[in-house]
Amino acid sequence: MKLGLIGNPLGHSWSPQIHRILIKEDYQLWQLKEDELDDFFCRRDFDGINVTIPYKQTVMKYLDEIDPAAEETGAVNCIVNRGGILKGYNTDYSGLRDMLKGHGVNLQNGRTAILGSGGASKAAQTAVKALGGRYDVISRREIPGCISYEEMYRKQAEYTCLINATPVGMYPECDDVPADLNAFSSLQYVVDIIANPLRTRLQWEAKMKGIPYLGGFEMLVRQAADADLLFTGIKVSEEKIRECIKRLLAGRRNIVLIGMPTSGKTTLASMLREMSGRTVYEMDDEITEKLGTTIAECFADKGEAYFRQIETETAAEHRSADAAVISCGGGVVKKEINMRYLGENGIIVWVNRAPRHLFPTDSRPLSTTLEQIEKLYDERVSLYERYSDITVENNGTLQEAAEEIIGKTGV
Repeated sequence: MKLGLIGNPLGHSWSPQIHRILIKEDYQLWQLKEDELDDFFCRRDFDGINVTIPYKQTVMKYLDEIDPAAEETGAVNCIVNRGGILKGYNTDYSGLRDMLKGHGVNLQNGRTAILGSGGASKAAQTAVKALGGRYDVISRREIPGCISYEEMYRKQAEYTCLINATPVGMYPECDDVPADLNAFSSLQYVVDIIANPLRTRLQWEAKMKGIPYLGGFEMLVRQAADADLLFTGIKVSEEKIRECIKRLLAGRRNIVLIGMPTSGKTTLASMLREMSGRTVYEMDDEITEKLGTTIAECFADKGEAYFRQIETETAAEHRSADAAVISCGGGVVKKEINMRYLGENGIIVWVNRAPRHLFPTDSRPLSTTLEQIEKLYDERVSLYERYSDITVENNGTLQEAAEEIIGKTGV
């Protein structure tokens, strides 16, 4: 089959990898300028294509038929060529619908606030409606059928789900957030359709509030699976979808190790490098190189606050996804922003070693005695629990802990 994606630009598309895993078919990228569309559709030299920005509405004029759901959303992101007849579909809406269903998200016990009024919002509206939910569309502009952010906050108690269908928070503007979750009292789910970064600031803030959250990467894979059904007539199994998500995340997401000094993070990072071939970054070593002195000397000469500032700068340098292992200093959890940076494209693993197995070290100025270690553990244990995605107990052998990390992270 001749399959592919059209759009402009296409530099960082996941689509070829996703479709090759799901259906083992070759998949091309056609980066087209707008004045090249007429010729492309006149030739119709494809079996099926996906469509991304900025052409999801433009392509509709070239189609012979349009699926009702695509008509409702006002956009087409999937086109099938059946004997020269082009039919358009929208799998953005079905990918979101399938993700919500797959995680048991109940939209019928309250209202959903859908942020944004563009094409992504229309797909979200169609998905919510398909699941029997009621919604409000929130816009910063005065648009018929939409309400303002001010009105949304006034009626915040009605909303049990919030869906971000805006680009706010997308790379490279990752520090932006589209809504203040602190203003909501009844949210049960937060959904962000953004796929880059893997965990947006909105999702991170949901994690900090204990609200279940979903992101755009899974939606991306599920909409591709729905497109492959249209291309091939064969439904992609749930097992294959989950395998695809696992494989792609394993090949991209960082493993971030947090835990007490002498909990084994450095040794485990080295073992993970041998087991997975990943690059290892030791944040304390990076900081020491920047300081030009030891951590103990930095604490003595410039104080802990200065060290923590450099630590945050170093954490910010590891916000991108490059399938690395990042071993952090024990106190990295003292500032939430460090963890948000490291968690954008990383899965955070707490290497938890019981205080009785920890030991003093002169190289770490806050843990030079057993008494200090026990006190630090008591102070930090709640932070390690709060920020981690996975906990690995390291009270047996290091090999057992390393294998558990591999198993739980999917590497």
